[in-house]
Amino acid sequence: MQTLGPSQKISTGFVLRSPDADVTNAHSHAEDPRWQLAQRIAASGTLGRSRLLADFLLYIVDRHIRDRADEITEQQLGVLVFGRAEGYDASEDNIVRSYARNLRKRLDEYFATEGKEENLLLEIPRGGYAPSFSMRRIETSLPSYELTNSEPTTLGEADSGENPVRAAKTVSVEEDAFSSSLMETPDSVPKHESWKENLKRRPYWAGLVLCVGFVLGLGCAFLFPRPVVRHAVASPTIAESHKLWTQLFSSSHDTFIVPSDDGLIIMQSLIERPLPLANYINGSYRTNLKRNDAPGAPEILKLGKRRYTSVVDLELVAQLSQLDDVVPERTIVRYARDLRMGDLRTGSAILIGSSEANPWIELFQPRMNFRFSFNPGNDKPSGIINSRPQAGENTIYGTPTEKHTYGLIAYVPNLSGTEHVLIVAGLNTAGTEAAAKFLLTPSLMMDALHRARSPHGGFEQFELLVGADNVASNAASPQLIAERIGPQ
Repeated sequence: MQTLGPSQKISTGFVLRSPDADVTNAHSHAEDPRWQLAQRIAASGTLGRSRLLADFLLYIVDRHIRDRADEITEQQLGVLVFGRAEGYDASEDNIVRSYARNLRKRLDEYFATEGKEENLLLEIPRGGYAPSFSMRRIETSLPSYELTNSEPTTLGEADSGENPVRAAKTVSVEEDAFSSSLMETPDSVPKHESWKENLKRRPYWAGLVLCVGFVLGLGCAFLFPRPVVRHAVASPTIAESHKLWTQLFSSSHDTFIVPSDDGLIIMQSLIERPLPLANYINGSYRTNLKRNDAPGAPEILKLGKRRYTSVVDLELVAQLSQLDDVVPERTIVRYARDLRMGDLRTGSAILIGSSEANPWIELFQPRMNFRFSFNPGNDKPSGIINSRPQAGENTIYGTPTEKHTYGLIAYVPNLSGTEHVLIVAGLNTAGTEAAAKFLLTPSLMMDALHRARSPHGGFEQFELLVGADNVASNAASPQLIAERIGPQ
C-alpha cells in the first residue's frame, strides 16, 4: 500500500510527491519576472490556501522557464504534484483536469482583484497545461473634465486655443435655463396666476413624483441584488437556514460539494466492507480486485472504475447550486474519488451519501455521536450507531426495511477547525433523500438550528438523526428522531 509520507520540499515552494523525482533548484530563475509572478499568485488569497493549486502552478511555471515543456503532461502532474502512482490511468482519474479547470478560474479571479495592478499576465490555455505569459494591455483615454456652470465662452475662443479647458467646462445658457426650470416648485408660481392655472400644474408634479419613485425603485433593484432584498424581508424560518448556508459558502474559502461514488456499491460484493479510507485514496482496492479470481470480477471492475452517483445525490447538488447564498466562483463539485485530504483542511465541504459510498465521512465519525456501521455478516447488525443513547432512544437505528429508513445531517468542523463540513447521508438512497429533504425544508430545520446557535453568531456542531417512510425506495415525510448539539 502506497503511503503519502513527508514530501521533498524545494526552494521553489512546491512539493514533489515522488521520492525519485528530479529535485530542481529555483535559484537559477529566482529573478525571473515570470517566476516572481507565479510566487505572488501562489501566496495570494485567491488560491484559497490550497497547497495543491499552488504546487500545480509553480510546477508548470518552473518547467516552462526551464524550457522543459515535455514534462508538463497530465501523467507527470498526476505523479509529481498529486501523488499518483507511476503508470496510473489518467483516463480513469481526472484529478489533473479537475484542478486545471479550477486553477484557470482562480487565475482570472486573481488578475481581476488582487493582481489588477500586475503588468505581466499568466494564463493556462485550454487543451494543455503549459502556462502562457503576456503583457497587460494599457488602455489610454483622453482626459475628461467635469462640467460646471461657468461663464460662457464663444466658439471663437475655443477654436483659438487660448483656453481649451475653459471651453470644455462651458455650459450653454439654454442648458442653464433648462436646469433652473427643473428646480422650480409650486411655491415659485407667480402670484398673479389664477387658482385654475395652479390646479393645471398639479398633474405634472404628480407625474414627476411617480417618475422619481420609479427611477429610485430601479436603482434599488440594481444596487441591491435579489438575494439581499429577499433576506432582508425573509421570515425567521428562512432566515435561520440562510445563516447556515452563509457559514458554508463564502468568498474567502472553497466549498466542495462531494456526491457519492456509487461504483463502490457496484463492487461491494468483491471488496472489503466497509472500505478503509486509506485504500480508497491510493486505489489499492481496485488493484486487489484485479488479482481476484472470482467469476465476473473483470466486468465488475470495469463498472467500478466508472463515475457513477445516485440521482438523489445529483438532485441535492442541483438544489444546493440554486441557493442564493452560493458563491459560484468558490463552489466546486468534486467526485469523491478526486477529493484530496488537503481540500478538507482548507475549505468547507458537503459530503453526500453513506460512508460505504463516500468513505471521506470516515474522517469525521470519531467526533460524532451517530456513526455508520456496516457489517457484511449476519452476526452483527448494521445501521446508525447511537454511541450515547438518551432516554427513549435506541442504541442502533438498523438496516432499512421496506417501510422505513434513516438519514443523518451532521455539521462538524473541518480537519483544521477553520471551516465546516456538512454530512448528508443515509443507510440507503432513500435515507439520504430523507436527510436532504429535511435539510432543505426551512420549517423542519428551524428549531434545531435555533438550538444550535452559538453566542458568536454561528452554529455549534450538531447532528440530526432523521427517519422517514420508505415508499418504493423514496423517502416520504422525514421526521427528526434524535439530535445532538455541541462536540461529542
